[in-house]
Amino acid sequence: MIQVTLDLGNVPSVLAAFNAQAIQKAVNAAAESYNDDVHDWIDSGRGFTTRTGQLEGAANWRPAGNGSAEIYANTDYAHYVEDGTNAHVIRPKNGKSLRFPVGGGAGFGFARVINHPGSKAHPFFFADLDNRMGNMEVRALSVLAHAVGGSNG
Repeated sequence: MIQVTLDLGNVPSVLAAFNAQAIQKAVNAAAESYNDDVHDWIDSGRGFTTRTGQLEGAANWRPAGNGSAEIYANTDYAHYVEDGTNAHVIRPKNGKSLRFPVGGGAGFGFARVINHPGSKAHPFFFADLDNRMGNMEVRALSVLAHAVGGSNG
């Protein structure tokens, strides 16, 4: 999860020009921009090839209030996709056996233990950060410029 806040600097006159609602709108726009970039990255196939659509469906954002927002991937396995895994042993939860699909549509295989070789990282959430941060800034500044210019701007 990423926490987004807007730092307008330490100049009181700049901070005084914006009310809390305008700042929250700018932060929300920045968070939405980052989330859009995450989805664009996944849709382009640069992150991973989706099989179920669950992971990209779990990537979203929400306003957190107080001039902040959260961007998240709400699954327990998102960090494994992002960072990959080391080799590890998989054991059944029920203590009996693991059931797994066998290639070629031959049905299922069963095992008591599987030595998994690990998986390669497929960054999607923290990928292309410089570009995403730039996009967030542009979107937030656009909202602030609209707030300064009034509803006619």
